[in-house]
Amino acid sequence: MLNKNEFMKYEPIKVPRGKKYGSNYWIPRGNKVGKRTLELYSDLEFEHWLTVETNSDVITYCEQPLEVTYLRNERIHKSIFDMWILNRDYSETFVEVKYERELTSTEPKYDRTKRQIEAQQEWCRKNNVTYEVRTEKTIRKGRHSIENRIAITSAVLNSKKPICTLEVLDCISLDRKKISDIFQGLSHYPEDQINLAIKWLYYEGHVCANIEDQIFGRNLEVYKCEQRAGI
Repeated sequence: MLNKNEFMKYEPIKVPRGKKYGSNYWIPRGNKVGKRTLELYSDLEFEHWLTVETNSDVITYCEQPLEVTYLRNERIHKSIFDMWILNRDYSETFVEVKYERELTSTEPKYDRTKRQIEAQQEWCRKNNVTYEVRTEKTIRKGRHSIENRIAITSAVLNSKKPICTLEVLDCISLDRKKISDIFQGLSHYPEDQINLAIKWLYYEGHVCANIEDQIFGRNLEVYKCEQRAGI
């Protein structure tokens, strides 16, 4: 069984809240990081974390993983990446989370942001790892995305996979099927246990669904996607 700790290269750098200008402070727990508590410094960082935690192609990750330095106005400045991600193919991605407005030249802090991103890009280039700037346009993909991802992360964090999980997967095919139809086919199990099983199956990448635009419920259509080992 995969031990995520074997692949952890980084530990979160503790940043005093007064030095971060994020709009909110979040302290969720992450199943992919051993259920430890994270520190996230804006609503957008929290929503980005949800997309990472619920991405079955991600093995593990670390917030505030690494600090780089850069020169601006003849002074040395420091910048910390928002997240390091280890993907299922063992490739690494470093991420900076920004609101779109911060990337516009009319933004008062644009010069600092531009130089910060350039420094991070250069470090990633030298170390042969992928670098991405992610904004609300890529993070907030649909009206139900965040709500559904909160439900999924809460389910897998606080509940074990139910005993019906394999039977639920067997009931799902490559063709789209509403969750209500699965309830009917497995009526000998409580609906809440079937719902929990489907959330686990989605989380692990066995089942696909349009969780961006459809609320997780009876009318959500699910279908089999690329299989993962270790149900």
